[in-house]
Amino acid sequence: MKIDYSAIGKRVKIYRKARKMSQEELAEVIDISVPHMCNIENGKTKFSLPILVGLANALQVRPDMLLYDQINDKGQTRAMVLGEIEAQLADCTEVQMQMLGKALCNEKKLLIQYEEKLKENGCDPVHLK
Repeated sequence: MKIDYSAIGKRVKIYRKARKMSQEELAEVIDISVPHMCNIENGKTKFSLPILVGLANALQVRPDMLLYDQINDKGQTRAMVLGEIEAQLADCTEVQMQMLGKALCNEKKLLIQYEEKLKENGCDPVHLK
């Protein structure tokens, strides 16, 4: 499997800008040089697993969010949705996080009930658009 360092670098840059961090700040947090950080974002260099983990921690994302297109098709939808959720949660307070967690659990219960009703009525919820 070939790793697309250019695509990973683009995602690093997107998450860094979303966190309002400069390349210098991110490089300092993960203890690498600014030119190395620049080369990572431009896809001009390979980097180690500890740097990948450091980037993920500093950007407050899971490593798989940086490796997104290295994930198979089944995992891509999950990764995309989790990325959107993480972006929304990035600036939440603890209270907001707890409330949103409870709301998500309640929403999932409602979706399950809705799908069960559809099945009872002979509809296949997987094929609904």
